[in-house]
Amino acid sequence: MFLIYIIILYLLLLKVLPFVLYPNYLLPGKVEKYPSLVKLSMEIRGKDKKETLENVFRYLRKYHHSEDKIWKWENLATLFWIGDFSTQSMLEKKCFLWCHTQNRLLKSLLVNSGIFDENEIKIGRMFFLNSKFPYQGISVFIHQYLLIYINGTIFKIDPFYNIFEKLK
Repeated sequence: MFLIYIIILYLLLLKVLPFVLYPNYLLPGKVEKYPSLVKLSMEIRGKDKKETLENVFRYLRKYHHSEDKIWKWENLATLFWIGDFSTQSMLEKKCFLWCHTQNRLLKSLLVNSGIFDENEIKIGRMFFLNSKFPYQGISVFIHQYLLIYINGTIFKIDPFYNIFEKLK
């Protein structure tokens, strides 16, 4: 019986509540626009969409990579930062960001670069299993990544787990 309670608690805390309370699941995500974000977008903008995407991905991996920091207590505590909040305080410092916050920042940087439209950026979601996912394809937490459409090619972009993959 104890195991059933643990499973129910796990599903509620790490799958259901994030789905309901974090952006890009049930709550719509948004593109932010504030001066320092627009400035950074223009600084890392490339000569075309693919180069811009690569530059933004590198920026996020340099300043906000997460997979090796996920199990630190101070980072786990940020799971309880619920709702729709701005990335402005996190933009210019190295810090841990969960996937939904990384995706907001990634999408905002791409759109503010002036060469991507919101409709070229879609959210991919993973609830339990995915054969192409690190760690034997199992996600402990609910997870999201971005699908970026460039000239008929789809890229799976997941700075959280260092995935930059051309799908088709």
